[in-house]
Amino acid sequence: METILHILRSLPWRIRWLACALGFALAAALIRLLQLSTAFEAPLGLAIPHAPASVTLLCLLVMAGAALLMLAVHQPLRRRPWAKGQAHRWDFAFLDVNDRVYPVMMVGAAFLALGAAPGLLIRGASRLRLYLELRGQHGQPTDNGFLLLCTAAGALLAFFGLLQMGRESFRPGRRGKGGFSAALPGAACCMWLLEHFRAHASDPVLWDFAPQIVAIVAGMLFYMDCAGMSTGASRPRRLLWLAGMTVVLSALSLPEQSSVSDLLLLAAQALAAAATLWRLPPNLENPPAAGQPYQPMQVPPQEEESIHE
Repeated sequence: METILHILRSLPWRIRWLACALGFALAAALIRLLQLSTAFEAPLGLAIPHAPASVTLLCLLVMAGAALLMLAVHQPLRRRPWAKGQAHRWDFAFLDVNDRVYPVMMVGAAFLALGAAPGLLIRGASRLRLYLELRGQHGQPTDNGFLLLCTAAGALLAFFGLLQMGRESFRPGRRGKGGFSAALPGAACCMWLLEHFRAHASDPVLWDFAPQIVAIVAGMLFYMDCAGMSTGASRPRRLLWLAGMTVVLSALSLPEQSSVSDLLLLAAQALAAAATLWRLPPNLENPPAAGQPYQPMQVPPQEEESIHE
């Protein structure tokens, strides 16, 4: 055990975050598959109370949250530079002109979100057309497709926001501009959350829809904290914790998806969160300046910020 801990301490912080998040994500997806096959009664699909897979999954999520919290508490963080004229500001936290991994991952997440838009648009338009045809008649559908159309528009917003976030990793814009880019996928999550809840509100089995709702909420909070990094409301350690939990919860929700659009949106937010876990930890230790490449360095202990942010 001591050897394993020693190996973990010797790894770079970005590797620790990614290994921990991806390890828990894989375990959560596998246990969710086991739950879907063993924890529900066959005729009606009702959840079996206290099923071993369900209890194991809850315990795993608690362990994941605790492990990521411990990583967040011990994450090295350079003291906040509030001095006038100081170039090391939090709106440059994602800047690294020498790194190609982060922008590639963000562009990939952007096109995953874009891929979800056509399916949502087609489904929403067909429901709206059916609603208009049967309006005022017996058997009129209760869903007019409006929330699906809004979710499709949100997927387009997420595409532009994620694409801009990847672009700004090379050349950040004006202070606060990056916050607008990150807020676009956050707004998309709001519309997606409303549509998912509407579609499953009458479902008596919480395990059928609650995991995805929690995953959408985690993604929404993650995007909001990304926006806060460049708008004076930065919480770097909390952002890392939310990014890790977004990866875990998104992977947890993937096995049950029958809708390709939902699967693509979950994959998009998981990839964006993984990109944050790759880029942010080293830049918290040594924040880059505008127009300068990132140069890794060791942070003196006296310059690390205290746990309280």
